[in-house]
Amino acid sequence: MRTPIGMAAILLIAGCESMNQKVDASRQDRCERADWALVGERDGMSGSPLLKDRYEYICGDMFKPGPYDQGFQKGRLRKPPPGA
Repeated sequence: MRTPIGMAAILLIAGCESMNQKVDASRQDRCERADWALVGERDGMSGSPLLKDRYEYICGDMFKPGPYDQGFQKGRLRKPPPGA
């Protein structure tokens, strides 16, 4: 009776580890391919300055703060005024 439960637990753990590796690889791919100026511009238009910290945490050295900041400022200038 314990053997089927033990096997199920092992398979569950192995499946979770495989899924974590796929998520990490996908995240790394998105960080490498990101156009940080466009990301910053989008965030600037939506008014989300706190996302920069998240990108730095998730992407590490792949995050490019210079182009992001330039894009963010450009997006803020393009943001329509409230009530417009």
